[in-house]
Amino acid sequence: MGVIVNLLAIVAGSLIGTFVGHKFKKDLNELIMNCVGLFIIILGIKSTIGAGNDIRVLVFLIIGSIIGNIINIDKNITKFSKFLERKFVKDRESTFGKGLVISTILYCVGAMAIIGSIKSGLSKDNSILYIKSILDGVSAIIFSSIYGIGVMFSGFAVLIYQGLFYIFAAQLKGILTETAVREIDYLGGIMILGIGVNILFKKEIKIANMLPAIFIPMVFPLICSLFSKIFNF
Repeated sequence: MGVIVNLLAIVAGSLIGTFVGHKFKKDLNELIMNCVGLFIIILGIKSTIGAGNDIRVLVFLIIGSIIGNIINIDKNITKFSKFLERKFVKDRESTFGKGLVISTILYCVGAMAIIGSIKSGLSKDNSILYIKSILDGVSAIIFSSIYGIGVMFSGFAVLIYQGLFYIFAAQLKGILTETAVREIDYLGGIMILGIGVNILFKKEIKIANMLPAIFIPMVFPLICSLFSKIFNF
């Protein structure tokens, strides 16, 4: 449901932006984004309260961040986005193509897209995707007021992209332990909190480099089981 709401928010925001977006003042857009930033911070805090096993989650976060930093996910996302823009926006004057590519990148490569879809697939909790929908809807108004209706079609790329993560998580639901699900939720809350800080305080915490941490609780039980068999624990 959250994935569908995200699509509808982008479509609605694009239509509003295309026809009346130019009438919105910059101060109003900033105020709305600040409201969303505050709410995301609260959402992140709520996800981490009472989650338990703090030390292990911290270790997972550090290991995941080290992996993400070695791979340099944040930098590679930026390079990939520039590649897509060069590849698909042949006509630099084409606002339709540019709007489609830029908005698709914005809506798909963020941490919220992955965390929200995984959380929805694991626990049917769509709260992160609903917040992302508000963010995407607001930004769609702004982008479509500049680039036009092309922004609207990025919603369908979001539907496919986030839908794949949702299906992936839903398939894993049956084999993941309650502890793993709780730790994924905890890690996701920390990253969501970071996104809120970035929005509200105009920081540049590289949340994308933390993303590998989300997958560590999924493989950790398998690694422990493998070691126990090898060393007869």
